[in-house]
Amino acid sequence: MFFITRKCLPRRTFLRGTGTALALPLLDAMVPAMCAERLTAAAPVRRLGFIYYPLGVDQDRWRPIGEGANYQLSEALAPLAAHKDKFVVLSGLSSDPDRTKAGFHDRAMASFMTGCEPTEGKVQVGISVDQVAAQTLGKETQFSSLELSTEDAGNPPGPVFKSATNPLPFEKNPRFVFERLFGESSHIDPIASAERDAADRSSLDTVTERIAELKAQLGPSDRRKLDEYVESIRDVERRIQVAMKKRPVDLPAASRPPGVPDSWPEHVKLMFDLQALALQADLTRVWTFLYGREASPMNFPHLGISMGHHEISHHNFEKDKLAALAKINVNQSELFAYFLAKLDSLQEGSSTLLDHSLIMYGSNLSVPTSHSQRDLPIIVAGGAAGRVAGNRHIRYAGDTTPLTNLYLTMLDKVSVPTEKLGDSTGKLNRLEV
Repeated sequence: MFFITRKCLPRRTFLRGTGTALALPLLDAMVPAMCAERLTAAAPVRRLGFIYYPLGVDQDRWRPIGEGANYQLSEALAPLAAHKDKFVVLSGLSSDPDRTKAGFHDRAMASFMTGCEPTEGKVQVGISVDQVAAQTLGKETQFSSLELSTEDAGNPPGPVFKSATNPLPFEKNPRFVFERLFGESSHIDPIASAERDAADRSSLDTVTERIAELKAQLGPSDRRKLDEYVESIRDVERRIQVAMKKRPVDLPAASRPPGVPDSWPEHVKLMFDLQALALQADLTRVWTFLYGREASPMNFPHLGISMGHHEISHHNFEKDKLAALAKINVNQSELFAYFLAKLDSLQEGSSTLLDHSLIMYGSNLSVPTSHSQRDLPIIVAGGAAGRVAGNRHIRYAGDTTPLTNLYLTMLDKVSVPTEKLGDSTGKLNRLEV
């Protein structure tokens, strides 16, 4: 219910203090009272996200059992059980624009979000689905899109292309992400950051009085949202400060600079927390997050795995490597479940932030040992504000349905109708409520 008043807060409201500009979450009071009910019913804020995990799956342990609403989650998907009503598993989709060519990492990455075959000898594909959405949804936010990762994208570059020849960079350092989202300047100066940390352990201390003044003007729902948001920021700040205090350590096949947690799962969770903050503040409505880069050499000591991820993926159906890949897939699902739970805990009117979002979670390879881009492991989570129904396993016949058909459907669900993307042949059915 809205706090009805003749006044409303400006859509882009910031709390400003010494060296601090704090973007607020989307509050009911930012919607003019005269049209609040109409906007809530007709035009809820919809968000579109893409979460990529590299190097495919052990299909036998990942694929669900059965189809429709009565399917059973597999071993790799079991950690998502609590959210089953809010996601759909899709089988039979492929991102392989030219089937005459052998699969390989550069092809798989370039086509994953574009549906285009990379031009040999140079980076040239097509605009990616997220950037199509950003052209429309980004007009309403400070950042048209965010591109985050836990590793440098490397070569081949990441899957996001602003144009056929312009791949966008990804940020892996959570401290830099936080300062980009909430700092006064986009320029990152480590020395200045250290000095600021020493002088002021929490940037929010400078705006405490202003927060109290603002809360006095808000209704109960908005006060609760603001309290949750401020508490989330304090927690993320604390975790980033802890990470910054740690000295860099050398890890097998990877190095962790200051600001990046030593633990990969903690790194992923911290990046998920930052994504949730950005969505709460309505700083962006379009984002892409990479669990790791293509052909990642990352290893997983927390799982008792000493081999690198890339080595494991080329398993040649050896039992020990398949078992390791399955462990990684389970851990990936656990982390995705963490993010879904966070988004589902954030209320927006009578629904949640997850209900208003649409998130594709998947890999650009199915059977990594053969670099197969066919019958990809794909999940779509969230409801796009009532336009997608969960709790189903939908299988499309064969393996020739383009993944870009899903993207056209997702774009349509977030009110960015698009006729063509890469190798698309039309929108998918069966996702509707």
